[in-house]
Amino acid sequence: MTHLTLLATLSDVPIWRMQVIWGADSDLARDRLVITPHFNDTGLGDDPEGLATDLAAALETWGGWGTARRTQVKVYDAEGTPPVFPVADVIRNQSAFPASGSPREVALCLSYFAERNVARRRGRLYIPCPILTGGTPTGRPSAANRQKVADLVPIFAGLGGVDVDWVVWSRADGVARKVTDWWVDDEWDVVRSRGLTRTTRLAGTTGG
Repeated sequence: MTHLTLLATLSDVPIWRMQVIWGADSDLARDRLVITPHFNDTGLGDDPEGLATDLAAALETWGGWGTARRTQVKVYDAEGTPPVFPVADVIRNQSAFPASGSPREVALCLSYFAERNVARRRGRLYIPCPILTGGTPTGRPSAANRQKVADLVPIFAGLGGVDVDWVVWSRADGVARKVTDWWVDDEWDVVRSRGLTRTTRLAGTTGG
């Protein structure tokens, strides 16, 4: 392989944006719960379908819901020119949409960074509370809740073996940096966009 060929090969290394989509509450697309980890695939051959299949299976085992929840993984080229279409789309348990046992907007954050905790080197994934617990969340996330989120780290870090890295992808400078550090704290976050569409309301006048 010539020097120029090697440079061309390295420049073609794909950065995958993997959209994880969990079914919840209804079969409406807007009711699904989504996180988007990124991965740098440095292998000689690309297999986005295989990565999606492996991640979907691992998350299904991690969640412990068996066939009771739809789990979908779509893979996109993070550096693609719009419109960007998925290069892989894997769905398990297509028609399973369990009711959420806790507010969908509540989430526990997996925070991470690459070598230094500074802008463009850090990222966050907001893991939905209904994925973690079947009941109403307490004032602070329990140790079990935090451990559940922490258990995602080896899944992401080990996906694809030595040729695939879980990364912080910075679109601003076009660089993917391997995740080196992470934490899960004991405070809930709120992701308002995950709320259900209201179906009714109670209203009245003051009578004045």
